[in-house]
Amino acid sequence: SIRFTVVTRNVPGMLAHISEVFGHAQLNILQQINQSKGNVAYNVVDVDTSGHGVVDFKDVQEKITMLDGVLSSRVIYGVPGTGYAKNLEGDYFV
Repeated sequence: SIRFTVVTRNVPGMLAHISEVFGHAQLNILQQINQSKGNVAYNVVDVDTSGHGVVDFKDVQEKITMLDGVLSSRVIYGVPGTGYAKNLEGDYFV
């Protein structure tokens, strides 16, 4: 499995939008945890990669990061420090 972390604004519908991106990519969410404080929410999503062979998460991460209300995301796998992306006022930054 692969773990995604997503920092969002704490607004209604954010979890649904994030889940939708995984669904469109045919990826099953094994576990999803959401913790919020004030106007910021932190989401941890474990995604099942079995049966998918090699999965390129760059497209999935970009779609999640560019959702309205997403502040940043990280794919946790492989080399430490890789996989970070941020939405800078509508521009995708990796």
